[in-house]
Amino acid sequence: MLLLPRIVTESQVQPFKFWFGDRIQDGVHFQNELYYRLQQTSIADRSRLYHLACRLVQHNADIFITASKEQCSLWANLRNQKVFAANMADRLSLPTAAVLMDETQPSTAS
Repeated sequence: MLLLPRIVTESQVQPFKFWFGDRIQDGVHFQNELYYRLQQTSIADRSRLYHLACRLVQHNADIFITASKEQCSLWANLRNQKVFAANMADRLSLPTAAVLMDETQPSTAS
């Protein structure tokens, strides 16, 4: 089954800031959940962001995209620790995204 990421307008989320990894992070409240910004791009680069979102959704990541006239952002649920850890790995010496994605692949051993 093909899963696709949700896309909403920025006016549908409530933004907030939080402190993590020695810096201020962007967050939003959406549908009774808290999300943090994984990536932000100009609207001209939205296809790359959408492609990344599609790949993450296939790995069961709880993510969505917000869009405005000028920019779009990819948001991940703060409860999704694997995606959060992959995003923060370069700042916190955590496992890389490749390692985390390998862990989500079903075992092919017989």
